[in-house]
Amino acid sequence: MTGRIRNEFGSNWWSKKWNNAISSFTQSSTINSGRECAREGNVLSLNFCMGEINARVQGSDEEPYKVNIKIDVFKEEQWKKIMNIMVQKAIFCAKLLNGEMPENIEEAFKEAGVTLFPKKQIHLVSECSCLNVENPCKHIAAVHYMLGIEFDKDPFVILKLRGMDKESFLKALRTLRSGNEGEQVKRKAKIHRRSRKTIEDLKREFENFDIIDEDILNMTFSYMTPEVKHEVISTLGIPEFCSNGDEFKCKMTVAYTSTEEETRKYLMGK
Repeated sequence: MTGRIRNEFGSNWWSKKWNNAISSFTQSSTINSGRECAREGNVLSLNFCMGEINARVQGSDEEPYKVNIKIDVFKEEQWKKIMNIMVQKAIFCAKLLNGEMPENIEEAFKEAGVTLFPKKQIHLVSECSCLNVENPCKHIAAVHYMLGIEFDKDPFVILKLRGMDKESFLKALRTLRSGNEGEQVKRKAKIHRRSRKTIEDLKREFENFDIIDEDILNMTFSYMTPEVKHEVISTLGIPEFCSNGDEFKCKMTVAYTSTEEETRKYLMGK
């Protein structure tokens, strides 16, 4: 991680949100020094696990300083509540399963009584092996800025710091999502059984089967570009019977893209 880096430490909204959160409770002089320290490539290593960040930062001493940052991990009950809230929002599921972080995802955390991003300094416990009594010092601030870049690469790092790694999170989301959709199917089937047609109803329909309804002839259609491309593939995941997940995803992506394009051409051409 040596050498100069770009001035903007993270271009996505979640990276900027992290940096803004840290800046809100850190002195401006430290922020500026930390930003310059990060720009100069002095953050030599950066490792993160659940609830903890460890880094090595080159300072004035020959030996790099050790930086440790701890952040609260959500409890299992809190994560269950968060996931159950998320699964009720289809766009959340679609974007997350597509590797994106929904801009209003904080609503789910807030509804569950927690915050995804730290709002106060007490939400983070940080220390540095340098002799500076100020906390956070410029070395800690530099690590925060470099985290912004890591969040750009993989937004799920934020969730991992809060106690849920990417694989576990997506698996839980898919399981809950499929269960939720299963309940909806059951409810619809129940309604359908209640409204089951009689033999006489079916006979009347067959008598008029060859008559085209005027409403059908005048039916209009509209086309909207999906907010999340190939949402079905992302939501359902790769079937267990597929021996080659990449091949399945590639073929299904081609099929969905072709179907979408033909549908768009047909409707736009009418």
